[in-house]
Amino acid sequence: MCYTIKINLTREEIEKRFRATLEQPELFSPGDRINAFSLPAVPVIDDRSPDHISFYIWGLIPFWVKDAETADALRRRTFNAKAETLAEKPSFRNSFKTKRCLVLTNGFYEWQTLGKEKIPYLMGLKGQHAFALAGLYDTWTNPVDGKKLNTFTVITTRANPRMEEIHNLKKRMPVILPPEREKQWLLHDLPALEINSLFEPYPQELMTFEKIEKRPIISGK
Repeated sequence: MCYTIKINLTREEIEKRFRATLEQPELFSPGDRINAFSLPAVPVIDDRSPDHISFYIWGLIPFWVKDAETADALRRRTFNAKAETLAEKPSFRNSFKTKRCLVLTNGFYEWQTLGKEKIPYLMGLKGQHAFALAGLYDTWTNPVDGKKLNTFTVITTRANPRMEEIHNLKKRMPVILPPEREKQWLLHDLPALEINSLFEPYPQELMTFEKIEKRPIISGK
């Protein structure tokens, strides 16, 4: 699955790459390892404002959740959404139809399991300093104080052959959008055939794979 990403970019780099403006630049906090379990605010571009970069919290809370306790429990199970079941899962099917986003990053991490050892790898794209993962979002309103919270999930698909070797237990990878098709993902009238083509594993020959030193602070592999 995809629980840790890299957003080591300057404001100027991210705005130039995605041709969009940061709505709240004071919230932009770059980092080499941003882990979903810390519930971070991550830069996204949603289908409502494709020219703006917003900050949504990782871990999708559907709009229909009734209380904060349920919301907190559910969001820790919605860091990722399987592409194969988006139209079926109650947590994702509404967002799949009408609430899509780009999750902005310049790398993601997975762990290879060899016996009792877990070996971390950093994945990126050749020739691309930044790229977008396919995501879904929703807006949940706390019934107690009326506060609205924008949250998101990263869509995953089956792994390409190299990713199968690295993420060798679950054999999954995030849906990486080709740069020329990023804005296409935000279109509500995108035909099913086009959507399914976006869910194909990203070609391994266009990716980079870097074995890195382990750090004990990371969880959620």
